[in-house]
Amino acid sequence: MGLGAFAHLPDFYINHKLLIELVRNYDIFSSTICTSVGEFVIMSEKVGYAFGLNCTGELFEKRQADFEHMLNDEEKGALNLFKGSTLTYVQNVIKTCQVETEEQRRHFKRAFALFIQKSFLWPTSAPNVSYIHLPVIRDIDNTHRRSWAHHVISFLINGIKDFKDKKRQAVKGCHFVLMIIYFKERYNGKSLNDPNAPAPWIQR
Repeated sequence: MGLGAFAHLPDFYINHKLLIELVRNYDIFSSTICTSVGEFVIMSEKVGYAFGLNCTGELFEKRQADFEHMLNDEEKGALNLFKGSTLTYVQNVIKTCQVETEEQRRHFKRAFALFIQKSFLWPTSAPNVSYIHLPVIRDIDNTHRRSWAHHVISFLINGIKDFKDKKRQAVKGCHFVLMIIYFKERYNGKSLNDPNAPAPWIQR
């Protein structure tokens, strides 16, 4: 599926004060974090390196109406099953789903992809799976055709914009990617082409 790197997410303390500073110093127009120790450009290629995500390909649809008419019968059934479901329900599907048949494996893949999106890559404050998470249901066996990294960046930019302009209490999006890129480039250099650099960056 191209999501195997998430098994290597490090378990460490997140400095929320630093995280808020990174968000406040993030310029949405240049996609750059401007700090006293340097500037750190946040781009889809770096997100791809950080998380092992595809950074080229088709974009995810932004509205349910944009993809719903393209679903086959199996995908429509999955859409009805997961639409509006809670994260707890999705977790239970992952834990209990059998993977003996192709249909069961696709069911597991959809649940796992939804869980990664909702809980980490493009989380929202709502407790339920949103329409923004559902396009992954379509063509789940070919997830590499999507630009996951681009969607992580665009969703985070919108979240930071709302946080600054609308004075929101929380930021929607994957804040973790800001810290990953900040620490990687501050202490290990900024080259994207280093053959010795681990890819993905979160995989040690």
